[in-house]
Amino acid sequence: MAVASFLIAPLAMLVAAATVRGFRFPGPVETGMMIAILNILFQLFITVPFSWVVFKRHLKGNEELQYLRTELGRSTANLDFLRSQINPHFLFNALNTIYGTAIQEQAVRTSEAVEKLGEMMRFMLQENMQEKISLIREVDYLNNYISLQKLRTDAHLNIRINVDLEPVVDMVQIAPMLLIPFVENAFKHGISFREPSEIKVSLIMKGETLHFDVANSRHVRTEHDPEKDNKGIGLENVKQRLQLLYPGKHELLIRETRNDFFVHLTIALI
Repeated sequence: MAVASFLIAPLAMLVAAATVRGFRFPGPVETGMMIAILNILFQLFITVPFSWVVFKRHLKGNEELQYLRTELGRSTANLDFLRSQINPHFLFNALNTIYGTAIQEQAVRTSEAVEKLGEMMRFMLQENMQEKISLIREVDYLNNYISLQKLRTDAHLNIRINVDLEPVVDMVQIAPMLLIPFVENAFKHGISFREPSEIKVSLIMKGETLHFDVANSRHVRTEHDPEKDNKGIGLENVKQRLQLLYPGKHELLIRETRNDFFVHLTIALI
C-alpha cells in the first residue's frame, strides 16, 4: 500500500505536466516543464525501484543477522551447560559396576540410589542433545533426581519435601533439562541438616501452558562451606535458554527473601 501511494503521486504530477504542456507555453517555460517531466520519470523508474531493492536487502540482512545471533546464543548456552556437567559416559559405566556390586551384597538403598542416578545419566546421554523431548521424560528426570535426594534426607525429620508433578499427555514436548536447574538450586540452597528445611515442587498443565513452581527455605552457609561463594551457572543458563527457545512464550518470576526462595515459571508449549 505504501509503495502504491508513493507511485501515484509522481504519476499524478506527470499527468498534470502533460496537461499543462498542451497549452504551448513559451520556450523557457516549456523547457522547464520538460526538465520537470524528466525528473519525475527518473524518480518513478530509477529511484523508486532502486530504493525498494535496497530496502529489501536491508530487511533480509537484518533477518539473517538475528538468525545468526540466535544460533550463536543457543550454541553458547548449550556449551556452558555441558561444561557444568561431569563426563557422563565415564560415570554411567562406573554406575553399572557399582549397581551390580550393590545387588550382590543386597545393599537395597545403595542399589536404588545407583539405579536412579543411572537413569538420569542415560537421559543425559540419549535425550539431552535433542531439540525437544516429551514432557513425560522431563518429568521422569525430575522424579529420579528428587527420589535420589530423598534417600539422603529421609532420615532427617526436620526436612520436608513436598512434590506434586501432575501426569501429562505424551504429545506435549519441551526443551530438555529446562526445569531441573530450579530443582537442583532448591536442594543446593534449601537443605540444612541442622535447621528445619522445606522444599516444594509442583507442575501442572493448564490448557496449552505449563505452570512450574519451586519453593525452598534458605540457610546461611558456614565460612568453611566450599559452596558458600559458588553461585554456578544453572539459573543464568536456563534464563538464557528460555529467551532463546521460548521468546514471548514464557514468564519467569523469582522472589527471594532472607528465609526463602520462590520460582514461578509458565511456558506456552503448544
